[in-house]
Amino acid sequence: MKEIPLYSLVIFPNPEQSEQVKSYKQLLKDHIGWFGSANAKAHITVIQFDNEFMLNLYLEQIRAFCKTVIAQNVTLNTWNSFGEKTFFIAPDKISQQYLDNLILNLHQYLGFKAKSVNAHLSIARGLDAERMKTAYELFKNTEVNLEFNCDAIYLRRFNEVTKQYSDIIEKISFVK
Repeated sequence: MKEIPLYSLVIFPNPEQSEQVKSYKQLLKDHIGWFGSANAKAHITVIQFDNEFMLNLYLEQIRAFCKTVIAQNVTLNTWNSFGEKTFFIAPDKISQQYLDNLILNLHQYLGFKAKSVNAHLSIARGLDAERMKTAYELFKNTEVNLEFNCDAIYLRRFNEVTKQYSDIIEKISFVK
Protein backbone atom coordinates (compact mmCIF):
# COMPACT_ATOMS: atom_id res chain seq x y z
CA MET A 1 0.00 0.00 0.00
CA LYS A 2 1.25 3.49 -0.88
CA GLU A 3 2.51 5.53 2.04
CA ILE A 4 0.48 8.68 2.75
CA PRO A 5 2.61 11.85 2.56
CA LEU A 6 2.97 13.37 6.02
CA TYR A 7 2.65 17.01 4.88
CA SER A 8 0.46 18.68 2.30
CA LEU A 9 0.42 22.25 1.00
CA VAL A 10 -3.07 23.26 -0.08
CA ILE A 11 -5.36 26.11 -1.02
CA PHE A 12 -8.62 26.33 0.93
CA PRO A 13 -11.86 27.93 -0.18
CA ASN A 14 -13.52 30.13 2.45
CA PRO A 15 -15.21 28.45 5.48
CA GLU A 16 -18.76 28.76 4.09
CA GLN A 17 -17.69 27.13 0.83
CA SER A 18 -15.88 24.40 2.75
CA GLU A 19 -19.17 23.63 4.51
CA GLN A 20 -20.97 23.61 1.17
CA VAL A 21 -18.45 21.11 -0.24
CA LYS A 22 -18.84 19.02 2.91
CA SER A 23 -22.60 18.89 2.27
CA TYR A 24 -21.99 17.81 -1.36
CA LYS A 25 -19.77 15.00 -0.13
CA GLN A 26 -22.32 13.92 2.46
CA LEU A 27 -25.12 13.90 -0.12
CA LEU A 28 -23.02 11.76 -2.44
CA LYS A 29 -22.03 9.44 0.42
CA ASP A 30 -25.73 9.01 1.27
CA HIS A 31 -26.31 7.81 -2.30
CA ILE A 32 -23.24 5.70 -3.09
CA GLY A 33 -21.65 4.89 0.26
CA TRP A 34 -18.11 5.66 1.33
CA PHE A 35 -15.54 6.86 -1.24
CA GLY A 36 -12.01 8.26 -1.25
CA SER A 37 -11.90 11.83 0.08
CA ALA A 38 -15.40 11.50 1.59
CA ASN A 39 -14.21 13.02 4.87
CA ALA A 40 -11.47 15.30 3.51
CA LYS A 41 -11.85 19.03 4.03
CA ALA A 42 -12.33 20.98 0.77
CA HIS A 43 -8.95 21.88 -0.72
CA ILE A 44 -6.81 22.19 -3.83
CA THR A 45 -3.56 20.28 -3.45
CA VAL A 46 -0.40 22.23 -4.27
CA ILE A 47 2.39 19.84 -3.24
CA GLN A 48 3.03 17.04 -0.75
CA PHE A 49 6.06 16.01 1.27
CA ASP A 50 6.63 12.49 2.53
CA ASN A 51 8.32 13.45 5.78
CA GLU A 52 9.47 16.29 8.01
CA PHE A 53 13.03 16.15 6.72
CA MET A 54 11.88 16.76 3.12
CA LEU A 55 9.52 19.53 4.20
CA ASN A 56 12.25 21.29 6.19
CA LEU A 57 14.56 21.23 3.16
CA TYR A 58 12.06 23.36 1.24
CA LEU A 59 9.99 25.32 3.78
CA GLU A 60 12.01 28.55 3.65
CA GLN A 61 11.96 28.46 -0.16
CA ILE A 62 8.17 27.97 -0.07
CA ARG A 63 7.78 30.99 2.21
CA ALA A 64 10.03 33.06 -0.08
CA PHE A 65 8.07 31.96 -3.16
CA CYS A 66 4.75 32.94 -1.55
CA LYS A 67 6.08 36.46 -0.97
CA THR A 68 6.22 36.80 -4.78
CA VAL A 69 2.71 35.51 -5.54
CA ILE A 70 -0.04 38.06 -6.07
CA ALA A 71 -3.37 37.06 -4.55
CA GLN A 72 -6.24 36.69 -7.00
CA ASN A 73 -9.94 35.91 -6.85
CA VAL A 74 -10.65 32.45 -8.25
CA THR A 75 -13.88 30.78 -9.29
CA LEU A 76 -14.63 27.06 -9.33
CA ASN A 77 -17.91 26.54 -11.13
CA THR A 78 -18.06 23.31 -13.12
CA TRP A 79 -18.65 19.68 -12.19
CA ASN A 80 -16.07 17.51 -13.93
CA SER A 81 -14.17 14.25 -13.65
CA PHE A 82 -10.95 12.48 -14.45
CA GLY A 83 -12.31 9.46 -16.29
CA GLU A 84 -14.55 7.46 -14.02
CA LYS A 85 -12.28 7.69 -10.98
CA THR A 86 -12.35 11.27 -9.61
CA PHE A 87 -15.36 13.62 -9.47
CA PHE A 88 -14.48 17.26 -8.78
CA ILE A 89 -15.30 20.95 -9.07
CA ALA A 90 -13.21 22.63 -11.75
CA PRO A 91 -12.12 26.28 -11.96
CA ASP A 92 -13.19 28.58 -14.79
CA LYS A 93 -10.53 29.17 -17.48
CA ILE A 94 -8.91 32.25 -15.92
CA SER A 95 -8.81 30.65 -12.47
CA GLN A 96 -7.53 27.37 -13.93
CA GLN A 97 -4.63 29.20 -15.54
CA TYR A 98 -3.82 31.11 -12.33
CA LEU A 99 -3.97 28.01 -10.11
CA ASP A 100 -2.10 25.75 -12.53
CA ASN A 101 0.65 28.37 -12.97
CA LEU A 102 0.88 28.87 -9.21
CA ILE A 103 1.36 25.14 -8.62
CA LEU A 104 3.71 24.63 -11.56
CA ASN A 105 5.80 27.69 -10.70
CA LEU A 106 6.20 26.55 -7.09
CA HIS A 107 7.32 23.10 -8.23
CA GLN A 108 9.85 24.66 -10.61
CA TYR A 109 11.01 27.18 -7.98
CA LEU A 110 11.78 24.27 -5.65
CA GLY A 111 13.70 22.54 -8.46
CA PHE A 112 11.18 19.75 -8.97
CA LYS A 113 10.66 18.35 -12.42
CA ALA A 114 7.82 20.14 -14.22
CA LYS A 115 4.74 18.01 -14.61
CA SER A 116 1.29 18.60 -15.96
CA VAL A 117 -1.03 20.33 -13.53
CA ASN A 118 -4.82 20.37 -13.39
CA ALA A 119 -5.94 22.26 -10.28
CA HIS A 120 -9.30 21.04 -8.98
CA LEU A 121 -11.31 20.55 -5.81
CA SER A 122 -12.05 16.83 -5.38
CA ILE A 123 -15.46 15.69 -4.28
CA ALA A 124 -14.89 11.95 -4.66
CA ARG A 125 -11.94 9.73 -5.56
CA GLY A 126 -11.74 6.02 -6.33
CA LEU A 127 -15.11 5.74 -8.02
CA ASP A 128 -16.15 3.17 -10.57
CA ALA A 129 -18.28 3.85 -13.67
CA GLU A 130 -21.58 3.20 -11.87
CA ARG A 131 -20.81 5.48 -8.94
CA MET A 132 -19.48 8.20 -11.26
CA LYS A 133 -22.73 8.07 -13.22
CA THR A 134 -24.63 8.49 -9.95
CA ALA A 135 -22.47 11.48 -8.99
CA TYR A 136 -23.15 13.23 -12.30
CA GLU A 137 -26.88 12.47 -12.06
CA LEU A 138 -27.04 13.70 -8.50
CA PHE A 139 -25.36 17.05 -9.21
CA LYS A 140 -26.38 17.74 -12.82
CA ASN A 141 -29.01 20.28 -11.75
CA THR A 142 -26.96 21.73 -8.89
CA GLU A 143 -25.32 25.01 -9.76
CA VAL A 144 -21.86 25.33 -8.25
CA ASN A 145 -20.03 28.64 -7.91
CA LEU A 146 -17.24 28.81 -5.36
CA GLU A 147 -15.58 32.22 -5.55
CA PHE A 148 -12.84 33.21 -3.13
CA ASN A 149 -9.63 35.18 -2.82
CA CYS A 150 -6.69 32.84 -3.25
CA ASP A 151 -4.31 34.67 -0.93
CA ALA A 152 -2.37 31.91 0.84
CA ILE A 153 -1.37 28.31 0.93
CA TYR A 154 -1.70 26.24 4.06
CA LEU A 155 0.67 23.65 5.42
CA ARG A 156 -1.16 20.63 6.83
CA ARG A 157 0.08 17.56 8.66
CA PHE A 158 -1.55 14.14 8.39
CA ASN A 159 -3.07 13.17 11.73
CA GLU A 160 -2.80 9.46 12.50
CA VAL A 161 -5.78 9.61 14.88
CA THR A 162 -8.27 11.34 12.55
CA LYS A 163 -6.70 9.76 9.43
CA GLN A 164 -7.03 13.18 7.78
CA TYR A 165 -4.85 16.20 7.10
CA SER A 166 -6.58 17.85 10.05
CA ASP A 167 -3.60 19.60 11.65
CA ILE A 168 -3.03 23.05 10.13
CA ILE A 169 0.59 23.96 10.85
CA GLU A 170 0.95 27.29 9.06
CA LYS A 171 -0.77 29.76 6.77
CA ILE A 172 1.70 31.17 4.24
CA SER A 173 0.24 34.37 2.82
CA PHE A 174 0.75 35.83 -0.65
CA VAL A 175 1.35 39.47 -1.57
CA LYS A 176 -1.83 41.49 -1.02
